[in-house]
Amino acid sequence: MTKLERAEAGEGGAVSSWTCSRCEVTVTFTSKVADPELPSTWISDGNELYCLGCRRDLAGDAGVEGLGEDAPNATRLQRRSQARIEFEIGRDPDRADNRIAKACGTSTVAVRKARDRLGLPARGAVPGGTG
Repeated sequence: MTKLERAEAGEGGAVSSWTCSRCEVTVTFTSKVADPELPSTWISDGNELYCLGCRRDLAGDAGVEGLGEDAPNATRLQRRSQARIEFEIGRDPDRADNRIAKACGTSTVAVRKARDRLGLPARGAVPGGTG
């Protein structure tokens, strides 16, 4: 179910849905939504679809590629975290640091360090820090 699928939905007619190739989460729109499109946080890679959560995980996996099998676990965790943060910054560079930190499950300081590595300015906190 990696492509757009339409199925009969009881009384309402056809529904449109997409399923992530990695985690199998599915997003569905009823027939009442005119011409639904792939959610903006998802990507299509060939015949594969990936949700935002899996895109973050794939970025983390790419961050540890090339590390030797004997690399310490702490190094792997740090590289994975850095790669996920850099992915989020690249996805939305204008997003506030505290929101990126929340999305990545890390600290605002880690996001600021990543921005420094990338040569980007820090982004002020959003009041409340949610989102």
